[in-house]
Amino acid sequence: MGQEMTLSVNGRKHTFYADASRTLQDALRGDLSMTGTKNCCNDGYCGACTVLMDGVAVKSCLVLAVEAQETELQTIEGLGSNDELDPIQAAFIEHGAAQCGMCTPGMIMSARGLLDENPDPTEDEIKEAIKGNLCRCTGYVKIVEAIASVAQRTGADAIPHTAQGQGGLDLGKVVQQGKRVAGHSVPRVDGREKVTGRADYVADMTLPGMLYGEILRSPIPHARIVSIDADEALKIPGVFAVITGKDMPPNKFGAFVPDETGLAVDTVRYVGDAVAAVAASTPEIARNALNFIDVQYEELPFVTDPEEAMKEGAPQIAEAERNIVAHNRVIGGDVEQGFAEADFVFEDRFETTKQAHACMEPHVCIGQWDSSGKITLYDSTQSTFFMRFHLSNIFGLQESKIRVTAPYLGGGFGSKSEVHAIHVCSIILSKKTGRPVKMGHDRDEEFTSSRTRHKEIIYLKTGVKRDGTITARQARVILDNGAYTSYGPGVSLTQSMLGGAVYRIPHYRYDGYVVYTNTPMGGAFRGFGSPQFTFAAESQADMIAKRLNMDPAEFRRINLTHPGDKAISGPTLTTNGARESLEKALQRLEYTGHSAAKQPYKGVGFAVGTHFTSGKFHPEANADFCGATVKVNIDGSVNVLAGVIEMGTGCATTLSQIAAEELGVDMEDVEITLSDSEFIPPDLGTFGSRATTLGGNAVRMACQRVKAQLAEEAAKHLNCSPQDIAFENKQLRSSHGQSIDLRNLVAGMLFRDGGGTHVMASAHYDAPCSLPDPETGVGDFAMSYSFGCHAVEVEVDPDTGKVTILKFIAATDCGNLINPAGAEGQVQGGAMQGIGYALYEDLKCPDGQPINTRFGNYKIPTVMTVPPIEAIWVETDDPNGVYGSKGLAEMGLVPTAAAIANAVEDAIGVRITDLPITPEKILKALETAVQA
Repeated sequence: MGQEMTLSVNGRKHTFYADASRTLQDALRGDLSMTGTKNCCNDGYCGACTVLMDGVAVKSCLVLAVEAQETELQTIEGLGSNDELDPIQAAFIEHGAAQCGMCTPGMIMSARGLLDENPDPTEDEIKEAIKGNLCRCTGYVKIVEAIASVAQRTGADAIPHTAQGQGGLDLGKVVQQGKRVAGHSVPRVDGREKVTGRADYVADMTLPGMLYGEILRSPIPHARIVSIDADEALKIPGVFAVITGKDMPPNKFGAFVPDETGLAVDTVRYVGDAVAAVAASTPEIARNALNFIDVQYEELPFVTDPEEAMKEGAPQIAEAERNIVAHNRVIGGDVEQGFAEADFVFEDRFETTKQAHACMEPHVCIGQWDSSGKITLYDSTQSTFFMRFHLSNIFGLQESKIRVTAPYLGGGFGSKSEVHAIHVCSIILSKKTGRPVKMGHDRDEEFTSSRTRHKEIIYLKTGVKRDGTITARQARVILDNGAYTSYGPGVSLTQSMLGGAVYRIPHYRYDGYVVYTNTPMGGAFRGFGSPQFTFAAESQADMIAKRLNMDPAEFRRINLTHPGDKAISGPTLTTNGARESLEKALQRLEYTGHSAAKQPYKGVGFAVGTHFTSGKFHPEANADFCGATVKVNIDGSVNVLAGVIEMGTGCATTLSQIAAEELGVDMEDVEITLSDSEFIPPDLGTFGSRATTLGGNAVRMACQRVKAQLAEEAAKHLNCSPQDIAFENKQLRSSHGQSIDLRNLVAGMLFRDGGGTHVMASAHYDAPCSLPDPETGVGDFAMSYSFGCHAVEVEVDPDTGKVTILKFIAATDCGNLINPAGAEGQVQGGAMQGIGYALYEDLKCPDGQPINTRFGNYKIPTVMTVPPIEAIWVETDDPNGVYGSKGLAEMGLVPTAAAIANAVEDAIGVRITDLPITPEKILKALETAVQA
């Protein structure tokens, strides 16, 4: 029962009973149901749980509830009112400062505390106030702008805003000809829920009778499970069930290769592998019960280096020869002929790192297997379709017996696109107990047992003429896949085809080896292989230029692909803004060539990259589709049901813009519903930069079918042909100037006098792309390809090795923009993720033991490291994307690491070929250069 406590929160007294060790965060969320205070790390590093205590911003996970009894507390629920937002909340909406929304309440509370104390802060004071609040989505730029706009600084001390105009949303305004809503910056449709803390994530949900599950994970990188004894755990009051590998369904699962079982059946393969699971009445009881499960292991030899794992005699991790789970290749032309034609052949080795997704919302789900035999899964997933499909296979149930629903999603970046142990275990535990079971990762598990970006070892061999023209390229790529397959083969396959699309390469060969190791597994991650290969290819581009005594910009100008090219690896580059992106970025960088005089330890660098808009890369999935349903109501409002997931990318807003544009209504008239497999049309989900482009095409098609219904009826009233009807300002207007209100028309159609029909239509859009050739690997696997160039200026401190980014230019060919403000936020967020990848993010696993599994020792960018980021648009009007759009979000980080690596080399004169480019590596390189 604990002790009686009274907290004064938002001006009201609340009395409850709790243990003296209960944190303020848990009391607010669990006892007072104030879930706007988010729970993301429990370490005090992320700041998502920030509240005001006597006006001072504190992290509620670090404060005991008992300590807060004599204070006045304010949470996000206490800002503003139902009718009027607090100015800082309104500013976050106006400036697009919230994306996934998980960090937003804590960020706003920190900002509110600052402004209450100092209404006129400088930019440095703003950053200082929110430096303890982490954001993985936005890149912080718009957050600082939003806070500064409330501070209302003027004159010479004004903080420069990227956003200009009313509400801060006319930045980089790109008006498409004839477009009223699409192509313009609009606020996010989910902004109000996110800035008020009312957006409910799965982590915030509680169902009647719900139990809590926890997983016991292996402390050993490779071992045979000898025995598991759970008798003592089952004796603990409040423990309802314990399951092990013996309780797992017989059908294995996996994105490409079915090699996962949920809980390990007989062998653990990495530190973090799931061994047993407990369901209990409270999370605390469940966690404690794990200590009473006795597991006996027989340790086995392990291997953590992928090149070592490929050798004969290496420890066998799974059923794969030399631990190679997949080998894919692309063969275009004859590389030996190309090398023979070259004047020079250069060979270089590059190595990337394991990068953690570090979503602010950890993976979490609630599984419910009811007495009728139906499974309902509330899940933080990027694809309700794929999740239902895999659960159907795992449990041998018809898909109609499975419902997957995803409420608000606190970031994904690819990590939430497949089945994890928590999904399988929560469902099985629910069946055993007859009650819903909630399971999630703590922050350690999020690092060890989620997914990572694949570490890769890349050998590049490139032949060139004396004038810099490329004659051939051969790539040998080794992907450290970790203990299970996940998306490894897909990552290798897509980068193999994209690797031949940036430059005109007459002869090309790619061999990719996806290799098991006894480490946390790699999976889908924003960029899906492009950041790794681009780091190698664009680093080598500068290296080759230097060896030829050629300017690296000129080397690229000579070799870059053109619009309309058919790349040697297969992609048809119908639109291609690579060259324009390069030139615009160099212009904004004020680049005059590397031969120009420059200050010591300052350097500039740039890199060009490409990425696909969705695509077909799975040999068993010859489809790439999105679905949408559109309904017009009796009052003229519009409902859109779409299958994509809103995880911060802004697709709920862009799809609403498309519907409003097509039907001639306002954004306020559109209500969009996503993410519930019971109601939405089939859709593969949100990944691969596809949600706006493919999902938008589906919405537009559905709208056009609705318009055909409406136009046919309106023509009867207006005495004209249906083809003469235009939709504008909530009216249907004939070419003769006569009109009828949309709502009047729909009202008439619904009742008998108007024919008695509802106005509703669905559409299924399957992208025009194809699977690669099974023999050569050549394929036009995506419907379009985005390009971009990142250009940076850096300064390196020779005494500490610290890299400071002084200027960051991101020029992006993303077709035509739908929402410029949202697009800029995606580029800024991607750039910051790329900066972390380049300079310090690295999940370390010496001897198979992950050692930096908290935000305290796995560093992601903070507001203190954000450089000025300028987004430049190259609009290429792609014929396949809705309104000419192409994928955007992933291009935001594809060339970043390579650009920074090139700039660092320009600054210190030494090339670093392995990520991350840490101060230690820089100091060692400088020391080596001096000795040489």
